[in-house]
Amino acid sequence: MNVIKKGVFFGGKARVAIIDIKEIVNEEIKIHDLTPLSAAALGRTMAVGAYISNNLKNADSTFSVTVKGGGILGAVVVAGNGGNCIRGYIENPHGDLPLKSDGHLDVGGGIGKEGFITVIKDFGLKEPYMGRCELVSGEIAEDFTKYLHTSEGINSAVALGVRLDSDGCKAAGGIIVEALPGLSEDELFMTEDIMSNFTNVSEVLEKMNPEEIFDFYFSHLDAESYDEEEITLKCNCGKEKIENTLRSLGKEECREILKENGKIEILCHFCEKKYIYGEKEVEKLWE
Repeated sequence: MNVIKKGVFFGGKARVAIIDIKEIVNEEIKIHDLTPLSAAALGRTMAVGAYISNNLKNADSTFSVTVKGGGILGAVVVAGNGGNCIRGYIENPHGDLPLKSDGHLDVGGGIGKEGFITVIKDFGLKEPYMGRCELVSGEIAEDFTKYLHTSEGINSAVALGVRLDSDGCKAAGGIIVEALPGLSEDELFMTEDIMSNFTNVSEVLEKMNPEEIFDFYFSHLDAESYDEEEITLKCNCGKEKIENTLRSLGKEECREILKENGKIEILCHFCEKKYIYGEKEVEKLWE
């Protein structure tokens, strides 16, 4: 099951989110025919999306995360809402690079670092919130750490990872720790020491579930854990939304497309579902 486990430690002066989305990444590999490199990049970003989704207080609030650094993978986009529902896609799902010298996937090279991480949150108010900062490495974890600090004023440590073999994804997710007001220097040092165990966080996630990780690494630090919450892979496309999009184009524009192509075909980037409209279906939109 895909879950997020949250809790606080040091008497509420720090909080942690432990994310396990292995099954979601395996589903995304099937949907988008991902290479190991693109699966790692998308999986890390979807772990970020799960964290943001869970922190949205209103289930009707929405968000999007876009990571674009000029690399061969193109843009990585993850979106969702406050109901722990996420979806994602990567611009070049078949992008690939040689492994790095340490044998790890070169996610930073695939993403590139000549660009930005952009987060948009829509709370249903007049204007959505948008935060943006330059990429540090393209490895996603460092970039999101910088985003949280510069755009939201949150001091954090972020570990993200995806572990794959020839059979698919063996582990995916991350651990995100936030320092809250009142955290002492000694407690900060201890937190940094704990996070040093997660340099290869996907290996930890393969061996331990989120509950076990919390118990082993955090429970002895005046901690309190909360119930796990399920994360769901869910696309929000549908016939009504597609038809509203066609209506927004206008009748004459739709007729021009039909005249040129004989049909109107719309592909959802998130779930790869195709919506095809012929002349009769298009004319019904304006009946």
